[in-house]
Amino acid sequence: MRELCAMKYQQWTTNPIRFLAMTGYTIEQFDQLLPFFVEAHDTYFQRFHLDSSPRSGARRFVLYQNAALPTHTERLVFILSYLKLNPLQEDHADRFGLQQKQANEFIHGLKPVLQDALQLAQAMPAQTDQELQICLQEQALAGPIIVIQDATERDVPRPIDKDDQKAAYSGKKKRHTAKNAFIINTLSIILFLGSTVVGSVHDKKLADTQYNLDGVDELWQDTGYQGYCPKGVTLYQPIKKPRGGELSEAQKAYNKAVSRVRVQVEHVIGSCKRYRIVGDVCRLRKEGFVNTVLHVCAGLHNFRVTRNPVQYPNYPKPKLT
Repeated sequence: MRELCAMKYQQWTTNPIRFLAMTGYTIEQFDQLLPFFVEAHDTYFQRFHLDSSPRSGARRFVLYQNAALPTHTERLVFILSYLKLNPLQEDHADRFGLQQKQANEFIHGLKPVLQDALQLAQAMPAQTDQELQICLQEQALAGPIIVIQDATERDVPRPIDKDDQKAAYSGKKKRHTAKNAFIINTLSIILFLGSTVVGSVHDKKLADTQYNLDGVDELWQDTGYQGYCPKGVTLYQPIKKPRGGELSEAQKAYNKAVSRVRVQVEHVIGSCKRYRIVGDVCRLRKEGFVNTVLHVCAGLHNFRVTRNPVQYPNYPKPKLT
């Protein structure tokens, strides 16, 4: 069983394209993340067992060679490939030479370890308004604060309770969803990822209740935030077509210029959703897994982008003439 696990990692590393497809990371990026994972892993399991129960005694944690997934490398590959592929647990267990019950324990045990590792690497986005304000202050030291905001929805299984079904039903997507707010900068780094809410919540309500953008220099957003205008902010937002009317050519050109910049947030959301655990329906409901897994995927995006920056053209500011 252990030999099968080791062979699987070795098999993927012999083919860099396959390794990227299976984990979402290149071999180089994986090697950069591994030291943070090792530190977070040993710290976590010094205090907790795999099932998150507290570990008693002062005995130092040791990863034994006869353990299932006996090395840090295999454990990181295991959790990354699960997030990337979103397989059935039976299938993922078979891939790594485990039983389904063991795979379930490792999924829920290693997810918080990966989140701690990304926190150590300073890749996790802010999750509260207080954290966001600290992040914006740091951004101000480097120049004007330019941010782009949007919200994204993810499919979730239909809730059993009828009231919960109604709350989670998204009229826009015509299915049951969960929603999160994104705020990024022009380097495609996620500065803020809001807490998960039901899909029926409007984008503007998320902005009104979860964070404050007063004082940023520029804010780019789509028409879903109609009426949202923080104090002291230069706002760039497409012009909505009037009911029964048409936009002028100048207005269409303005909207196109805004969209060329605002599309960056769509690319960031797509980058997070390369992990199919948030791109497809997430079947896990234990301990609010659906509510937190997107934050881990956002941290994986930030870690990747900070080491391989995305460069967009410096477009001129749109003007309505």
